Amino acid sequence: MTSACSKVSQSTTAPENNGAIPGTLRYADLSEPVSLNPLLRLEAISTDMDMFVYGFFFNLDDKERLVPELALTVPSYENGGISKDGLTITYHLRHGVKWHDGAPFTAHDCVFSFHAIMNPANNVQSRAGWDHVASVAEPDPYTFVVHLAKIYPAALTTFFVPSGNYPVLPAHLLEKYPNLNQVPFNTHPIGTGPFKFVKWVHGDHIEWEANPDYWRGAPKLKRIVYKIIPDDNTILTELQTGELDAWFRAPSSLYPELQKLKNYRIQLEPSNLFAHTDLNMKNPIFDDIRVRQAINYAIDKKGIIHNVTHDVHLPAYADQPSFSWAYEPDVMHFDYNPEKAKQLLDEAGWTVGPDGIRVNKQGEKLTFALSTVSGGTTGILAETYIQRNLRDVGIDATVKNYPTQLFFGGYQQGGILQAGKYDVALFSWVAGVDPSDDEMIYACYGIPPKGQNSMYWCDPRMDAAQKGALSTYDRATRKKYYSIIQKLLASESVTIFQWFARQIYVTSPDFKNFKPAPAVTSNWNTWEWEMK
Repeated sequence: MTSACSKVSQSTTAPENNGAIPGTLRYADLSEPVSLNPLLRLEAISTDMDMFVYGFFFNLDDKERLVPELALTVPSYENGGISKDGLTITYHLRHGVKWHDGAPFTAHDCVFSFHAIMNPANNVQSRAGWDHVASVAEPDPYTFVVHLAKIYPAALTTFFVPSGNYPVLPAHLLEKYPNLNQVPFNTHPIGTGPFKFVKWVHGDHIEWEANPDYWRGAPKLKRIVYKIIPDDNTILTELQTGELDAWFRAPSSLYPELQKLKNYRIQLEPSNLFAHTDLNMKNPIFDDIRVRQAINYAIDKKGIIHNVTHDVHLPAYADQPSFSWAYEPDVMHFDYNPEKAKQLLDEAGWTVGPDGIRVNKQGEKLTFALSTVSGGTTGILAETYIQRNLRDVGIDATVKNYPTQLFFGGYQQGGILQAGKYDVALFSWVAGVDPSDDEMIYACYGIPPKGQNSMYWCDPRMDAAQKGALSTYDRATRKKYYSIIQKLLASESVTIFQWFARQIYVTSPDFKNFKPAPAVTSNWNTWEWEMK
């Protein structure tokens, strides 16, 4: 992270207090969680909430370092936590941690949680990484051992770490159920984290209160309220009227308006989040690489960054940010070139019809639907821009958007992405601290319901590179494989990279100790948060 990528502004003419409630943090976003059980969903806003309620072995701080939480130390060859053959990882667990109902946390909770993740009866959205585990053991109440079937270099940033999606769950409450798909816990969670769940008023808000028995000591905040507001402009209005203290995922489309807010800090910070446009390979239109590449050339990405995001975001050509150790700069670029797009479409047999829309030899029009989340201003404006770009080269793109819960819903619930019920989708992905989550979203064996390859794209070259990248702990060797992966992602144009986001954080000056992090979630130190 470089200082050149960060920007903080703050009004000096703001009214005092701004309606803040001492000890209470009020924040908002568009989305309502599908569930409060982390196994059953993967939305970014839900991962944020997990940091209030649950405990992980490690958190990822603002420097992308592993901060011990339920585990005492990060396993390594040097401290004996990783065996010489790299196949056994031993975690020493913290004593004295309690679940919110007073039950003690032990290694048995970790063993149960692993089996819950791997239980085929549970509607788990991804088991990537966890499927490298041969077995787990609890030799004593405060030791948890993972035996790997083969070397898995992303283990330490996957197993019970936010970048691996899943925290530890309470065995004493959940192991009695054959599956966790419809249990009371999913709406009334119990964790070991700094805040206890209070209530969920569907469509309105979710509330937490301080956990006085948290192992680090009682958090500084007394209460957190997450307001579900499915429209960016309404959130902006509530900031203007002092009804909110924070917006952690503010859209770049509103950046000029956000800068006018009084009594708020506006921070621009680099992140692992990238926006992309995915083509569903179930649709035969996209079988021809010339069509995919034509779409890529037709989209004025820099124009969108300038006109929609107000130059908040940075151009992206593949899925790794420039600050990643795996970053490969030498990939194919598809800068805006409508003439090249037209040439490729001509070569692919799509000729311009009398109405300006291209048709093939069978008389079928080159048409498909663009989809994104309803109510998100940045996505909708980008979508409109792309629609116009495509029309300019003879492609008829219609718009069909969906509410957040349906768009990001699980495969088993018929979610639009996971079930492949779309043509072209615009959304964002928060890349993990290790590039290994590529496996879950790009490999053939990551096609739902096994993973999150919602493009339904299968390329043997991609699978070979993914497996190679995960076959060793040697970073130099892994980097060579991730170079191949990024070059494939760029050239194949099944996913079209729009930008790497600089995250916009809007926070009240009364909100203290907030330390934005580039990876996964910035809620890594919630026990330190404070509202004056």
